[in-house]
Amino acid sequence: MRILFTRFPLESRMGGAEIQTLSLMKGLISRGHTVEFLGSCPVLLRASEEIRVKSEELHIGNPPVTKFGVMSFLWRKSAMKRKLLSSLFSHHSSLDGIVMLSLSEKLLLTEEAVRRGIKVIWVEHDPVGRWLSKNPWLSTLTSLSQKVTVVVVSDLSKKIYEGLGFKNVVVIPNGIDFKRFEKNNSAFSFQHSSLRIGCVARLAEEKGVDVLLEAMRELPQVSLAIVGDGPEESFIRNFISDITVREGMSEPRIQLLSHVDDLGAFYQSLDVFVLPSRTNDPFGLVAAEAMSLGIATVVTDACGIAGFLTSGSDALVVPAEDSGALQKAISSLMEESVRHPIAKQGQTTAHEKFSVEKMVQKYETILGK
Repeated sequence: MRILFTRFPLESRMGGAEIQTLSLMKGLISRGHTVEFLGSCPVLLRASEEIRVKSEELHIGNPPVTKFGVMSFLWRKSAMKRKLLSSLFSHHSSLDGIVMLSLSEKLLLTEEAVRRGIKVIWVEHDPVGRWLSKNPWLSTLTSLSQKVTVVVVSDLSKKIYEGLGFKNVVVIPNGIDFKRFEKNNSAFSFQHSSLRIGCVARLAEEKGVDVLLEAMRELPQVSLAIVGDGPEESFIRNFISDITVREGMSEPRIQLLSHVDDLGAFYQSLDVFVLPSRTNDPFGLVAAEAMSLGIATVVTDACGIAGFLTSGSDALVVPAEDSGALQKAISSLMEESVRHPIAKQGQTTAHEKFSVEKMVQKYETILGK
């Protein structure tokens, strides 16, 4: 099959959605399919070149996901559509499928692609917010969804999208390329403590990092390393500083790092991984990655991955925004006899449910229908 991926985002950064898109591209190529990319996403344009995917950079304007973007879309959409159609059918003809990753092309290209007999998949990786639930173009989207397959990454997301009126919604969990973490050439060190906890998250309200820090107030014997950046970085740094000052410690037991070179080495330095998401987190790829390396993992029920897990068996699942419940869960994992079985079963679950091979196979099946 010849498959085109498209993405025209408001902003671009290497996150879970981009990692999953690249894994899917590489997986389809390994199965003998031809993959191409069209869009304005700098991250995916660079990455496409690295994996030798034919790519075309095209700028059509911002998607209708902000107040101004929605209003201006009324008079911009005709020109945007002409650009898309011109590029699509002059440089990317004879397609079997299109995997659409952003809102603009879903609104503008879907009908014509379907009319031409091209299989269309909409991938929905992002948390649902007002940008979608209050978007005046929502009714158009839900109507168009009847003609495509809408892929979400968890039952949590499926429930939300179907609640908004989307049709043909199927769940394909994110897939991990386990080879990505096979070679760790660096080490990550913690201040000595009885338990080493890690968190990888964007520093934004919805990720609930402040809830984890609140739990840490009652866990003085525990060390924590947070990897991430984002709009709440200053707030999080001040929170950490407050805890350090109150405890009168010469060496802080909580670290905040914007980046680590070797994520696999970071995971493997941990006793426990925590993803404390406050509101709907479609999947939680970092939790699955930590589990795959045999790290005992705690997630909230706002994480889509929680729907694939059995609390107390392969992970611990706690209520979102409940620092007390999070503190109790972490405390229980201080006992090796509790932590080890959960870590071991979590690793088994990750390899059984979250392999990139299974993810690619499911997409391939949909594209081939």
